[in-house]
Amino acid sequence: MSNKQALDVYRILKLNGLKLENMLNQSIQSQLNQKFFIQTFGSHNQVAAAVIRKLQNSIETISIPLNFPTKKDVANATKINIQTEEKVDLLNEKVNEILLTLEELKQLTSEGLSENG
Repeated sequence: MSNKQALDVYRILKLNGLKLENMLNQSIQSQLNQKFFIQTFGSHNQVAAAVIRKLQNSIETISIPLNFPTKKDVANATKINIQTEEKVDLLNEKVNEILLTLEELKQLTSEGLSENG
């Protein structure tokens, strides 16, 4: 078989492969778009969600005697940490304002003393 014949065979194989792929994709899409399939899949999602909720509740119940943090505990601790950081930032700003005011008062009093002295 010559190179040209081999290339023709590969080209034909590639074209037929693309056609087959397109046909399979269309078949899959038509099956997935059926109302029955969507409803069935949706009901399985609800079952899975219920199982996950029960699992989360079980983990929270087990975490109490074993004394390890749950997802909620970590979220609450993170929220408190953020609030604390915000309050510390506000306190820093107020302390800086007070220090500036004290510096201004020092300057005013030293200027007043030097003028009087």
